[in-house]
Amino acid sequence: MEDLVADAEQQLASEPKYISSRLDVPAVIVTSEISPWSKSGGLALVTASLALELAGRGRRTMAISPMYDNFANCNYIASKKIWLFHGEHEVKYYHLWQPLEVEGSKGVDYVFVDHPCYHRPGGLYYNAQEGVEYADNLFRFALFTLAALEAPCCVAPGGAAYGERVMFIANDWQSALLPVYLTHRFRPEHRFDQSRCIFIVHNFGYQGIYPCNKLEPNPRGTLPIIMKNVDIYDFGLNDTGAYEHMIYQYPPWERSYDGDDGNVWNLTKGAVLTCDRLLTVSEGYASEMKTPEGGFRLDELVKQKEFFLSGILNGIDVVTWNPRSDPHLVMQYDLGSIVDGKVSFVGRLTEQKGVDLILEATDWMMQDTGNNVTGHIQVLMMGNGDEVYVRGLEEASRRYPGRFSGISFDPVVEHLLYAGSDFLLMPSRYEPCGLPQMCAQRYGTIPIVTLCGGLKDSVVVAPPEEATGFGILPLAFDKFKEVVYKACDACLCLHRCPVTLIRDPCSV
Repeated sequence: MEDLVADAEQQLASEPKYISSRLDVPAVIVTSEISPWSKSGGLALVTASLALELAGRGRRTMAISPMYDNFANCNYIASKKIWLFHGEHEVKYYHLWQPLEVEGSKGVDYVFVDHPCYHRPGGLYYNAQEGVEYADNLFRFALFTLAALEAPCCVAPGGAAYGERVMFIANDWQSALLPVYLTHRFRPEHRFDQSRCIFIVHNFGYQGIYPCNKLEPNPRGTLPIIMKNVDIYDFGLNDTGAYEHMIYQYPPWERSYDGDDGNVWNLTKGAVLTCDRLLTVSEGYASEMKTPEGGFRLDELVKQKEFFLSGILNGIDVVTWNPRSDPHLVMQYDLGSIVDGKVSFVGRLTEQKGVDLILEATDWMMQDTGNNVTGHIQVLMMGNGDEVYVRGLEEASRRYPGRFSGISFDPVVEHLLYAGSDFLLMPSRYEPCGLPQMCAQRYGTIPIVTLCGGLKDSVVVAPPEEATGFGILPLAFDKFKEVVYKACDACLCLHRCPVTLIRDPCSV
């Protein structure tokens, strides 16, 4: 945590000063994960950086997240009883204040919501051993969202509560109920009348979709008994408008069985329709969300909110990701000392990330057919995810020892992969933003990416004299092999010449 804060302070001090408006309105960032306490992907890094950025610009800032473990140095500050699923549940709030040595900064109030349902031995959202989502996730994150809405009034860091005039920043499906509750529960009671909610879509492919079955939570926090017929009252809501905002009906051809009415709860649908502003993590992805392919059945609703939709490209911490000072490297380097020889992948092991394409192409990359390219490639893949791909990495590692290596995610090894690779593979089927391609370019590693979402916004593929990477379009197996061959052939034929292939990203 100290390193993260020091990096933020150094970066803020060196950046141009932008004028922030309405600094009297505090920000409350609501997120299911935040680094360094909890992390399953880029969401944790983005929300952590956002909290530091807002606080560094003089805005009072609270970041609130579930307390999945007994986080160090957090102190009990308040408790609240919340009515949900026809029962009363007590949550406790723990607080940690992090000052920033930046002129005008008020520091960050980190608030963690504690309840037995968040303490699981596996992952944040899934049973890591079985790869199955926790059966009570709907209850867990509905409770978290209500607790987050109560926090500005019942939690008083430094003796002063944030009050009912705040800017809520909700992130992804886990906090998608926040604007729904704000619209249909709190504002009708004249609470938070002056507050607004920004909903940020980090990945539209995960919308928080649940069947209309009742999850009866056990007060001891164990897995619930599944019963039928969840209605709007189970959420603590009581009007038809909330029902219409949250319910989604699958068309007949997508239903599971005869007699299935197709009705499900879609938390993200509710957020899209009730939020005051809709953001996503790149301009390219904002455009894709309005298409049938990128909208995941909600594209027409996104079009209705188009006036309130914006895409802002995520960034990376250029202090942490700096080859000149990276403490994880044996040797710090710049453009004059690039090491070559490997093709790498860093990310979640899912179909979305194109892991199946990489594994399918492994035999082709490993086979020496006399073209001086295939058979001369080393592949390193790192990540956690779907069991089928975890087994695929293990099998390829056994089949090609010394030439293919697949390992679980390790933050230190991540730095080494970016530093020691020639190319980073990102054949994503869709990519809202993507951070690995930005980190890789900082280290002079050339990304090979699908031209979609944030990848096409952050990787230049034409004209050749300005290119910073290679693009795959359309994403198909033969096209993927063609681009990988072209990239590796160019690199090998030029004797790994960094001056020709590596340009501006190394000094961004």
